[in-house]
Amino acid sequence: MKTRESAWARLVAWAGAEGSTVPMALIRIGLALLLWARWGEDMVLVQAEGPAMLALSVGFFAATAAMLVGLWTRAATATAAAVVATMYFAVGAAGGRTAWIHHHHFLLMSATVLCALTPCGRSLSVDRWRALARARDRGLPAPAERGPLLGLRLMTAQLSAVYLWSAIDKCEAGFLSGARLEQIAGFYYVGSDLPLGTGLTIVSATAAWTVVALEFALAIGVWRPRWHRWLLPLGAAFHAGLYVLLPVHTFSATMVLLYLAVIDPPAVHRAVAAVAPRADEA
Repeated sequence: MKTRESAWARLVAWAGAEGSTVPMALIRIGLALLLWARWGEDMVLVQAEGPAMLALSVGFFAATAAMLVGLWTRAATATAAAVVATMYFAVGAAGGRTAWIHHHHFLLMSATVLCALTPCGRSLSVDRWRALARARDRGLPAPAERGPLLGLRLMTAQLSAVYLWSAIDKCEAGFLSGARLEQIAGFYYVGSDLPLGTGLTIVSATAAWTVVALEFALAIGVWRPRWHRWLLPLGAAFHAGLYVLLPVHTFSATMVLLYLAVIDPPAVHRAVAAVAPRADEA
Protein backbone atom coordinates (compact mmCIF):
# COMPACT_ATOMS: atom_id res chain seq x y z
CA MET A 1 0.00 0.00 0.00
CA LYS A 2 2.81 2.40 0.89
CA THR A 3 4.54 1.65 -2.40
CA ARG A 4 1.33 2.41 -4.29
CA GLU A 5 0.81 5.64 -2.36
CA SER A 6 4.40 6.77 -2.93
CA ALA A 7 4.13 6.01 -6.65
CA TRP A 8 0.92 8.03 -6.81
CA ALA A 9 2.58 10.90 -4.92
CA ARG A 10 5.50 10.89 -7.37
CA LEU A 11 3.10 10.92 -10.31
CA VAL A 12 1.16 13.85 -8.85
CA ALA A 13 4.41 15.75 -8.17
CA TRP A 14 5.64 15.01 -11.69
CA ALA A 15 2.39 16.17 -13.29
CA GLY A 16 2.12 19.25 -11.08
CA ALA A 17 5.72 20.43 -11.37
CA GLU A 18 6.48 23.98 -12.46
CA GLY A 19 9.38 25.38 -14.43
CA SER A 20 10.54 27.93 -16.98
CA THR A 21 8.03 28.94 -19.65
CA VAL A 22 10.74 29.71 -22.21
CA PRO A 23 10.57 26.28 -23.92
CA MET A 24 6.79 26.62 -24.13
CA ALA A 25 7.20 30.01 -25.80
CA LEU A 26 9.71 28.65 -28.31
CA ILE A 27 7.35 25.79 -29.16
CA ARG A 28 4.49 28.29 -29.55
CA ILE A 29 6.49 30.38 -32.00
CA GLY A 30 7.68 27.33 -33.93
CA LEU A 31 4.19 25.87 -34.18
CA ALA A 32 2.76 29.13 -35.54
CA LEU A 33 5.38 29.14 -38.29
CA LEU A 34 4.81 25.46 -39.06
CA LEU A 35 1.05 26.01 -39.26
CA TRP A 36 1.68 28.68 -41.88
CA ALA A 37 4.09 26.42 -43.74
CA ARG A 38 1.65 23.50 -43.76
CA TRP A 39 -1.72 25.22 -44.27
CA GLY A 40 -0.97 28.84 -45.18
CA GLU A 41 -1.26 28.44 -48.94
CA ASP A 42 -4.51 26.49 -48.63
CA MET A 43 -6.03 29.00 -46.22
CA VAL A 44 -5.46 32.26 -48.11
CA LEU A 45 -8.76 34.08 -48.50
CA VAL A 46 -8.88 33.70 -52.27
CA GLN A 47 -9.05 29.92 -51.78
CA ALA A 48 -12.06 30.08 -49.44
CA GLU A 49 -15.20 28.44 -50.81
CA GLY A 50 -18.23 29.80 -49.02
CA PRO A 51 -18.77 31.79 -45.82
CA ALA A 52 -17.75 28.95 -43.50
CA MET A 53 -14.32 28.49 -45.10
CA LEU A 54 -13.86 32.27 -45.28
CA ALA A 55 -14.50 32.53 -41.54
CA LEU A 56 -12.13 29.62 -40.93
CA SER A 57 -9.43 31.30 -43.02
CA VAL A 58 -9.78 34.61 -41.17
CA GLY A 59 -9.71 32.79 -37.85
CA PHE A 60 -6.66 30.79 -38.89
CA PHE A 61 -4.51 33.78 -39.82
CA ALA A 62 -5.72 36.02 -36.98
CA ALA A 63 -5.14 33.35 -34.32
CA THR A 64 -1.78 32.15 -35.62
CA ALA A 65 -0.47 35.71 -36.05
CA ALA A 66 -1.39 36.56 -32.45
CA MET A 67 0.05 33.22 -31.35
CA LEU A 68 3.34 33.97 -33.11
CA VAL A 69 3.92 37.33 -31.41
CA GLY A 70 2.33 36.30 -28.13
CA LEU A 71 -0.59 38.74 -28.05
CA TRP A 72 -3.50 37.55 -25.87
CA THR A 73 -1.56 34.32 -26.06
CA ARG A 74 -3.78 31.88 -24.20
CA ALA A 75 -6.86 32.91 -26.18
CA ALA A 76 -4.93 33.05 -29.47
CA THR A 77 -3.35 29.62 -29.01
CA ALA A 78 -6.65 28.07 -27.93
CA THR A 79 -8.37 29.61 -30.96
CA ALA A 80 -5.63 28.38 -33.28
CA ALA A 81 -6.00 24.89 -31.81
CA ALA A 82 -9.78 24.97 -32.29
CA VAL A 83 -9.45 26.22 -35.87
CA VAL A 84 -6.85 23.61 -36.83
CA ALA A 85 -8.85 20.83 -35.15
CA THR A 86 -11.89 21.94 -37.16
CA MET A 87 -9.81 21.90 -40.33
CA TYR A 88 -8.56 18.40 -39.59
CA PHE A 89 -11.72 16.71 -38.34
CA ALA A 90 -14.59 18.65 -39.94
CA VAL A 91 -13.09 19.71 -43.27
CA GLY A 92 -10.52 16.95 -43.65
CA ALA A 93 -11.91 13.74 -42.15
CA ALA A 94 -15.66 14.43 -42.31
CA GLY A 95 -15.59 16.73 -45.33
CA GLY A 96 -13.48 14.47 -47.52
CA ARG A 97 -10.47 16.74 -47.90
CA THR A 98 -8.03 13.87 -47.52
CA ALA A 99 -4.98 16.04 -48.25
CA TRP A 100 -5.45 17.51 -44.76
CA ILE A 101 -5.52 14.29 -42.76
CA HIS A 102 -2.06 12.80 -43.16
CA HIS A 103 -0.15 11.83 -40.04
CA HIS A 104 1.97 14.99 -40.15
CA HIS A 105 -1.22 17.08 -40.11
CA PHE A 106 -2.46 15.22 -37.04
CA LEU A 107 0.88 15.66 -35.27
CA LEU A 108 0.87 19.40 -35.92
CA MET A 109 -2.77 19.77 -34.91
CA SER A 110 -2.40 17.80 -31.68
CA ALA A 111 0.81 19.65 -30.76
CA THR A 112 -1.08 22.93 -31.14
CA VAL A 113 -3.85 21.64 -28.88
CA LEU A 114 -1.28 20.67 -26.24
CA CYS A 115 0.45 24.05 -26.59
CA ALA A 116 -2.87 25.71 -25.77
CA LEU A 117 -2.73 23.96 -22.39
CA THR A 118 0.51 25.73 -21.46
CA PRO A 119 1.17 29.27 -20.15
CA CYS A 120 3.25 29.87 -23.27
CA GLY A 121 2.66 33.64 -23.24
CA ARG A 122 4.71 34.26 -20.11
CA SER A 123 7.95 34.38 -22.11
CA LEU A 124 9.07 35.86 -25.43
CA SER A 125 5.76 37.56 -26.10
CA VAL A 126 3.93 40.86 -26.32
CA ASP A 127 2.02 39.70 -23.24
CA ARG A 128 5.32 39.41 -21.35
CA TRP A 129 6.36 42.90 -22.46
CA ARG A 130 3.02 44.32 -21.29
CA ALA A 131 3.31 42.49 -17.95
CA LEU A 132 6.77 43.97 -17.41
CA ALA A 133 5.48 47.45 -18.25
CA ARG A 134 2.65 47.10 -15.74
CA ALA A 135 5.05 45.87 -13.07
CA ARG A 136 7.39 48.85 -13.66
CA ASP A 137 4.51 51.32 -13.50
CA ARG A 138 3.35 49.88 -10.18
CA GLY A 139 6.83 49.50 -8.72
CA LEU A 140 6.50 45.72 -8.54
CA PRO A 141 9.11 43.07 -9.34
CA ALA A 142 9.03 41.48 -12.79
CA PRO A 143 6.62 38.52 -12.94
CA ALA A 144 8.36 35.17 -12.93
CA GLU A 145 8.66 33.23 -16.17
CA ARG A 146 7.35 30.07 -14.58
CA GLY A 147 4.32 27.87 -15.02
CA PRO A 148 2.99 24.31 -14.90
CA LEU A 149 4.95 21.82 -16.97
CA LEU A 150 2.08 19.41 -17.60
CA GLY A 151 1.67 20.55 -21.22
CA LEU A 152 5.34 19.79 -21.89
CA ARG A 153 4.94 16.39 -20.23
CA LEU A 154 2.04 15.62 -22.57
CA MET A 155 4.10 16.70 -25.58
CA THR A 156 6.84 14.32 -24.42
CA ALA A 157 4.25 11.55 -24.23
CA GLN A 158 3.15 12.45 -27.75
CA LEU A 159 6.73 12.20 -29.03
CA SER A 160 7.25 8.88 -27.29
CA ALA A 161 4.02 7.46 -28.72
CA VAL A 162 4.90 8.53 -32.27
CA TYR A 163 8.29 6.83 -32.07
CA LEU A 164 6.95 3.72 -30.34
CA TRP A 165 4.14 3.00 -32.79
CA SER A 166 6.29 3.92 -35.76
CA ALA A 167 8.88 1.36 -34.63
CA ILE A 168 6.23 -1.29 -33.91
CA ASP A 169 4.67 -0.71 -37.33
CA LYS A 170 8.05 -1.39 -38.95
CA CYS A 171 8.57 -4.69 -37.11
CA GLU A 172 7.53 -6.86 -40.03
CA ALA A 173 9.49 -8.81 -42.59
CA GLY A 174 8.87 -6.43 -45.47
CA PHE A 175 10.58 -3.55 -43.68
CA LEU A 176 13.24 -5.38 -41.66
CA SER A 177 14.44 -7.23 -44.76
CA GLY A 178 15.15 -3.86 -46.38
CA ALA A 179 12.64 -4.48 -49.18
CA ARG A 180 10.49 -1.51 -48.20
CA LEU A 181 13.48 0.84 -48.23
CA GLU A 182 14.48 -0.51 -51.64
CA GLN A 183 10.96 0.23 -52.90
CA ILE A 184 11.18 3.79 -51.58
CA ALA A 185 14.57 4.29 -53.24
CA GLY A 186 13.24 2.94 -56.50
CA PHE A 187 10.08 5.06 -56.40
CA TYR A 188 11.76 8.38 -55.59
CA TYR A 189 15.23 8.07 -57.09
CA VAL A 190 16.29 5.29 -59.46
CA GLY A 191 13.04 3.88 -60.81
CA SER A 192 13.21 0.37 -62.24
CA ASP A 193 17.01 0.66 -62.59
CA LEU A 194 17.54 -0.19 -58.92
CA PRO A 195 20.63 -2.44 -58.82
CA LEU A 196 19.79 -5.76 -57.20
CA GLY A 197 22.21 -7.99 -55.35
CA THR A 198 23.52 -9.14 -52.01
CA GLY A 199 25.33 -5.85 -51.32
CA LEU A 200 22.18 -3.76 -51.68
CA THR A 201 20.21 -6.22 -49.55
CA ILE A 202 22.77 -5.99 -46.75
CA VAL A 203 22.83 -2.18 -46.87
CA SER A 204 19.05 -1.78 -46.95
CA ALA A 205 18.47 -4.37 -44.20
CA THR A 206 21.10 -2.72 -42.01
CA ALA A 207 19.48 0.67 -42.56
CA ALA A 208 16.06 -0.75 -41.73
CA TRP A 209 17.21 -2.32 -38.46
CA THR A 210 19.05 0.90 -37.56
CA VAL A 211 15.91 2.98 -38.07
CA VAL A 212 13.80 0.64 -35.93
CA ALA A 213 16.43 0.52 -33.18
CA LEU A 214 16.71 4.32 -33.16
CA GLU A 215 12.94 4.78 -32.97
CA PHE A 216 12.63 2.36 -30.06
CA ALA A 217 15.53 4.13 -28.34
CA LEU A 218 13.86 7.52 -28.84
CA ALA A 219 10.51 6.20 -27.57
CA ILE A 220 12.22 5.27 -24.30
CA GLY A 221 14.99 7.84 -24.25
CA VAL A 222 12.84 10.97 -24.28
CA TRP A 223 11.94 10.00 -20.70
CA ARG A 224 15.57 9.49 -19.65
CA PRO A 225 17.48 12.78 -19.27
CA ARG A 226 20.85 11.02 -19.15
CA TRP A 227 20.30 9.78 -22.69
CA HIS A 228 19.44 13.19 -24.12
CA ARG A 229 22.99 14.37 -24.75
CA TRP A 230 23.66 11.71 -27.38
CA LEU A 231 20.17 10.51 -28.34
CA LEU A 232 18.46 13.79 -29.25
CA PRO A 233 21.22 14.83 -31.71
CA LEU A 234 20.84 11.41 -33.36
CA GLY A 235 17.10 11.98 -33.57
CA ALA A 236 17.58 15.46 -35.04
CA ALA A 237 20.03 14.07 -37.63
CA PHE A 238 17.56 11.30 -38.48
CA HIS A 239 14.76 13.80 -39.09
CA ALA A 240 17.06 16.09 -41.06
CA GLY A 241 17.87 13.15 -43.32
CA LEU A 242 14.18 12.35 -43.77
CA TYR A 243 13.44 15.98 -44.62
CA VAL A 244 16.18 16.13 -47.26
CA LEU A 245 15.52 12.71 -48.79
CA LEU A 246 11.73 12.31 -48.68
CA PRO A 247 8.60 14.50 -48.97
CA VAL A 248 7.78 14.45 -45.24
CA HIS A 249 6.60 18.08 -45.29
CA THR A 250 6.39 19.51 -41.75
CA PHE A 251 6.70 16.18 -39.92
CA SER A 252 10.45 16.30 -39.28
CA ALA A 253 10.42 19.95 -38.24
CA THR A 254 7.51 19.36 -35.85
CA MET A 255 9.20 16.37 -34.22
CA VAL A 256 12.47 18.23 -33.68
CA LEU A 257 10.60 21.29 -32.38
CA LEU A 258 8.92 19.09 -29.78
CA TYR A 259 12.35 18.08 -28.47
CA LEU A 260 12.14 21.39 -26.60
CA ALA A 261 9.45 19.75 -24.46
CA VAL A 262 11.87 16.97 -23.54
CA ILE A 263 14.91 19.02 -22.57
CA ASP A 264 15.17 20.28 -18.99
CA PRO A 265 13.37 23.70 -18.99
CA PRO A 266 16.12 25.54 -17.01
CA ALA A 267 18.65 24.38 -19.62
CA VAL A 268 16.52 25.81 -22.43
CA HIS A 269 16.07 29.05 -20.47
CA ARG A 270 19.84 29.39 -19.94
CA ALA A 271 20.56 28.71 -23.62
CA VAL A 272 18.10 31.37 -24.77
CA ALA A 273 19.42 33.85 -22.20
CA ALA A 274 22.96 33.21 -23.46
CA VAL A 275 21.95 33.99 -27.05
CA ALA A 276 19.69 36.92 -26.11
CA PRO A 277 20.85 38.22 -22.70
CA ARG A 278 17.56 40.07 -22.12
CA ALA A 279 15.40 37.03 -22.87
CA ASP A 280 14.53 36.61 -19.22
CA GLU A 281 13.46 40.24 -18.99
CA ALA A 282 11.47 40.67 -22.18
